[in-house]
This record gives sequence, C-alpha cells and structure tokens, in this order.
Amino acid sequence: MAINKLVDPGEVYVIGQYELGTNNPTGFYKIGIVQNERSTYQRLPEHQTGNPNRLFIAECIPSEASYLVEQQMHRKWNSKRVSQEWFDLSAPGDYAQVVADIHSMEGQFGPQIAQLRNVYYQAPITGNNSSLSAADVTLAEQLRDQAFDLLDKMAQLKYKFSTLECQIKSTNGQNACVDSVSTVKITNPFTEFSKSMLPAALRQTYMNKPRKRKQDFRYIYTQSSSEIDSLKLESAFWKNRHPTEFALWETEKAAWKAIEPGITIASVNSVVQPRTSNLETMHAQYVDAIIAFGDLKLQKEVLEIQTKILCNQYEGIENVCSWKRKEQSDEFNLPAFKVLEPAAYADSAHQVPKGDTAKPEVIKFKTW
Repeated sequence: MAINKLVDPGEVYVIGQYELGTNNPTGFYKIGIVQNERSTYQRLPEHQTGNPNRLFIAECIPSEASYLVEQQMHRKWNSKRVSQEWFDLSAPGDYAQVVADIHSMEGQFGPQIAQLRNVYYQAPITGNNSSLSAADVTLAEQLRDQAFDLLDKMAQLKYKFSTLECQIKSTNGQNACVDSVSTVKITNPFTEFSKSMLPAALRQTYMNKPRKRKQDFRYIYTQSSSEIDSLKLESAFWKNRHPTEFALWETEKAAWKAIEPGITIASVNSVVQPRTSNLETMHAQYVDAIIAFGDLKLQKEVLEIQTKILCNQYEGIENVCSWKRKEQSDEFNLPAFKVLEPAAYADSAHQVPKGDTAKPEVIKFKTW
C-alpha cells in the first residue's frame, strides 16, 4: 500500500518503443517509477494504451529512493525531454549514461531514504534532539539557511509562472483551448455520493480505513516567525519581500478574474484555436519557470531529508526545524461502504450536486 512517495521503495524503469511493425528501437524512452506492491511489468500495459508503437522494458532497477531518483533523472535530462516523461536518447552514449546515472543516484540517495524510513512512520520522541554534536547542529543550521535561499528563489518563480498563467488565460479570453498552450476542463452537472449526508451513526460505522500518517515538517527560519514554506503569494512576508513581482501578479490576476465568470459550459468556445507567436512565447516562459521551480523544490526536498535524518526519532532540532508525525487515524471506508451498503450509496438523499463548470487550464509542459 502506498504511504508516501518520498520514502517508499520501488523500481525505476526505462521503457522504450519499437518503430511501428519492427523490432527497431526508436530512441525515445520513458523514465518512470512504480512503488510498493506494483511492478514495472504491471505498469507496461497501462503505457501501451494509446501508443501505437510496441513498448518494451529496457531497464528495471530496484530502488530504495525511487521517487527521488526519478525526479533527479528528469531534472538532469531535461534538455533531452520530448514530452513529460519521454526523452530522446538516440545520441551515442545517451542510453548507457542514463542507466549509469540511475545506479549512481540510487547509490547516493538510497541509503539516506532507507535510514529515514526507519523513523518516518514512528511516533516521535517529544522535544528536540539534544544528542547532536556541535558539528551536526552547525550542519542542520546550514541546511536550514540553504533551504531558505531556495525558497526565496522559488517564491520569485512562483510569482512569475502564476503571472504568466493569468496573462495566457486573459489573452485567450473565451477561446480557452489553444493548441499546445491551454485547454478547458468541462465538467457537466452530476450528483456524487457524500459521506457528510449520511446519518452520523452509519457514517461512524465505516470510519475504519487506515489513513496515511500525516507529516508536518517545517524549518524555523531566522527571517520569519510565520510559516512561509507554503509559498502563499498573498502572504505578507512574500509580498513585502518581492513587491514588484507581487504587484504585477495582482494586476494580471485581477484582469483574469474579470473574465473568468463569463466562461461557462454554454459560452466557452471548445474549438482548439491556433497558437500565436505571442502565446507561444509566453507559454515557453511559463514552462521554463515551472521546470526551474520544480528543480529548486527537489533540491529543497533533499535538504529536508538530510535534516530529518538529523532529527532522528525526535520532534525537531532547536531553532532549526519541527517535525511532527501525527498518530495514525482512520477515515471513511468508501470501497467497503459501496459493497455493503449499495442502497444507501445510491440514495439520492446522500448525493450532492457537482460539476457544471468550465475551467481553463494552461498546459504545464512543452508539447511540441
């Protein structure tokens, strides 16, 4: 059962494809992962759907740090990315280097994740880890300060791609679907089961599905006593630190908000429009900012892993971080309820209206 993608073991795979009707590899490969009980061989048919070229498993590498290795690989090989998780490895030496990189990154991060997993799901010892050496405390403080520097750059990038997202949507107006730039998610009206509509006693009977243990890790930054890791762009800390970026984002957001209410299922133009050079330029800048943001986020996650290892079984490190690991709790067991209470599940009294929306979205990756 998947618990947390960051620390769960799995497999890092490289899947290739043959030229249509042949056994000749095309040179395009997908780098991805499966975790826990799933295997690469189970994943392959899912990727085959929608792909006319026959797929094959080129590499299947067991990994303690599957998520981290995958993200690092996507980051390192971004210049060879052709779409999402597919990469052009047709140049001499590229494929062999990818395999070598996977093994190298697993060697770097695997032992750290395995060490962290031992304490990740345990209820922590109350208080700070006071057994750290002076050198370890200094290291923890350095990791915290490095994390803030990354967070500051992430805030600037988030202002940038959030501003561009609003500009692209405003430029499109009612023509929400633009080739390889934006799309619109149309959800027609429907009703959906809601556990909140059930009688309290019946709902409580099915509160027996183990919930993922919640993790709450926060650095204690010297620059601010408030919680700033969430990168809420409207927060006082970030808008005061980056006033120019904040003002531009606010202006473009207001322009989009003035248009958005007029976009409905009935009014939206769902015909895909050709992209203009202006839209293409803005979208390229948007994708670049998204990718750069992801790179920094990954670097910050690595710093947090190192800091959590220093926390060990404790709730934190004084003046550096706080790492809460909440007790396991139960949530509503919807699969069991559907099987055992079909009449109650289908009862209109337990349904709530949903949908009736047309939501424009900017595509978050380059598709051409």
